[in-house]
Amino acid sequence: MRRLPPLNALQIFETVARHRSFTRAADHLCLTQGAVSRQILALEDYYKFPLFKRQAKGLTLTAEGELLLPAVKESFARIEEISLRLTRQRTDLALKVPTCVMRWMLPKIMQFQAEYPDLHVQITTTWQHDVDFQVEPFDAAIIYGSSPGADVQAVPLFEERLTPVCAPELLNDKPLDSVADLARHTLLHPTRDHRDWRMWLDHVEARHIDASHGPSFDTLDLATNAALQGFGVAISDLALIDEDVAAKRLVRPFDTVLMTGWRYYFVYPECVAHQQKVNLFREWITEHWTE
Repeated sequence: MRRLPPLNALQIFETVARHRSFTRAADHLCLTQGAVSRQILALEDYYKFPLFKRQAKGLTLTAEGELLLPAVKESFARIEEISLRLTRQRTDLALKVPTCVMRWMLPKIMQFQAEYPDLHVQITTTWQHDVDFQVEPFDAAIIYGSSPGADVQAVPLFEERLTPVCAPELLNDKPLDSVADLARHTLLHPTRDHRDWRMWLDHVEARHIDASHGPSFDTLDLATNAALQGFGVAISDLALIDEDVAAKRLVRPFDTVLMTGWRYYFVYPECVAHQQKVNLFREWITEHWTE
């Protein structure tokens, strides 16, 4: 059976090495200087060599102490990281969410938190539409794509349905009575390649409308916000703007909707599928969010 050094003494050793002083380490640890000294002596007795050189100007590490210190720091940092992760498993759900769906998602998150105040949802927003659970520290994510991908459990949320939207005031001077009238308006693009507008215009056979013009934004949400402020006509997703349309902050000048075949999904790795917090959140979104 392996005999480990006294772990409390190792923690005190790291603190003394950081402060280079028994007195300052004792103040930091809320211990007496004598108690700190005894712990260091016990550790030195275990190793059978000194860890510090006692000098008039303070403490310096011996060669052996210099060798031990990085291993102690790394070990305690690893224990702290794992402990935080294990604690979070019970009470915190780390969720990655594309920025473009936060307008749609935030009210739902707040409703979930009101119903389950003991489960804390930690949201990280990103311009990315995917997730790699092998390297990213998330329990679950909202992603966008033609499929949820491999090696994940997935709940389909809603299918992408594109249609033009604008502020109602924009139509006072420039009505949109037909698709051809878009030529007189600024097109607001949620992607730099303008693909959403191109697809919709191709769908309605309006190839005479130049989809290469108009400002580009990094996310659908930014383009929609520009439309809300009256800067032009955005192409947006029905699910993400239905509240704004209902409140008459935005209007849909045309009834035509393009189903792209892409969807938003709630996904999580198999390794957390047994966790109560993930199951609770999955069941809740299945009941409240899915189409």
